[in-house]
Amino acid sequence: MNRAATQASSSASGAAASDPFSWRQSLRGFAYNLLLAALFPVVLVYLLWRLLILGKSRAGFAQRLGFLPKELRQRLAASGGSSSLAAEEEVVWIHAVSVGEVTAARPIIREFRRLEPLARIVLSTTTPTGRAMAEKAALDVDAFIYFPFDFPFVVQRVLNALHPHLLVMVETELWPNLLWLARRRGVRTALVNGRISDRSFDRSRLVRPVYAWALSNLDAICAQTATDAERFRALGAAPEAVTVAGNAKFDEECPEVSPAQAANLRRELGISEDCSVLVAGSTNPGEEGPILDAFWRLRVKHVDARLIIAPRHPERADEIAALIHEHGWSVLRRTDMLQQAAAPEAPGSSLPEPHDHPVIILDTIGELAFVYAVATVVFVGGSLIPKGGHNILQPLALGKPVLFGPHMHNQKDMASIALREQVAWQVDNAEQLAETILRLVADLAALARVAEQGPQVLANYRGASERAARRLVALLAHEHAS
Repeated sequence: MNRAATQASSSASGAAASDPFSWRQSLRGFAYNLLLAALFPVVLVYLLWRLLILGKSRAGFAQRLGFLPKELRQRLAASGGSSSLAAEEEVVWIHAVSVGEVTAARPIIREFRRLEPLARIVLSTTTPTGRAMAEKAALDVDAFIYFPFDFPFVVQRVLNALHPHLLVMVETELWPNLLWLARRRGVRTALVNGRISDRSFDRSRLVRPVYAWALSNLDAICAQTATDAERFRALGAAPEAVTVAGNAKFDEECPEVSPAQAANLRRELGISEDCSVLVAGSTNPGEEGPILDAFWRLRVKHVDARLIIAPRHPERADEIAALIHEHGWSVLRRTDMLQQAAAPEAPGSSLPEPHDHPVIILDTIGELAFVYAVATVVFVGGSLIPKGGHNILQPLALGKPVLFGPHMHNQKDMASIALREQVAWQVDNAEQLAETILRLVADLAALARVAEQGPQVLANYRGASERAARRLVALLAHEHAS
């Protein structure tokens, strides 16, 4: 990418955050960390509860404390380190907290890599599932790390190790210390695919000074919608830093599954060609019960119907299997099926035939996008409970009708588009879920219409990833020029 050309673009973007060395910024940092220190006993108890009781944050715990792998530090040092790195080899740190953010980051990384092929990209995630998905997706990045706790001494340790030239946060990630300390070092900062839900906006106004401080340390904010952009400005972002780029998830490269591949997957799962299949993707606690109730209604009229449940967190498989048994269904796990297929002659590897089990738990990572291809109807979770909903674009890309619950505030834009284009349906409870499933399964004309229009909806709203990537390249040009 021509640096001179992009420098002009950078100036035009006007992404000038507040001076990180100003006394106001320092005072905000002192006040925030004083409050953080006062709350440290509570924070410590919370962390111990996550570690010891919930078993969360254990993976990569040393990295979360800022101790990055020696080989990563050596690799960055060997490629130029903090100051001698060539202009085309800047270190870019991108943070995507979990699966949803990794999904959004993936097309942006692809476009950014096309424009800046020599940049050194480090991708951080917070959750193990996000990390696993990022690794399995074979993203074109140079290293993966776990995101550090937002304490000054931890953040400084990571910044000293990475020496980033550009820090990119994805969607809703605003960590005040990281943004402030990065900007103090002269690191360019950006938020891409940015959004603020109705609920988050209402809550954020209660701590507006913290939001204003964090947002003032962003050079660029690529918002999903005009509403998101106005909310960022209202919370304290510099007006010139905010632009509307669209939703990068529309640019996701969804897998193309041919009819032959779908038929082969059906045979592998023991699903006959003519039976109806309900796929419940990214389910959360409290949703599997209503889904099983709706499936019971479906089986009354379609006795050979099948259900595939793909929990948002595969480690919940035992819990879900117990619930399925309580509802009177037998169940198979995808991991057991794959293990048997890999070692069919191993002692004790014999499993009942898949077609003997009405329900399958998809307890793997990275298969859901393909499994949607065998669905007649899809329900996307995180929406029957106040979670905010998950990505509905993968099933739409395969032409499948999508159902979701009333809580889609984290996916408001894409949900509104899908409802408007009549390729998705919103339901409020198990009864409505069952009624809508039964109606769609019987309506062959509706299924055919969605099969044609679903992929077209995605095509009509693409382009956000390239716009965000060009904004990031412009920031790098500005960083290099300064």
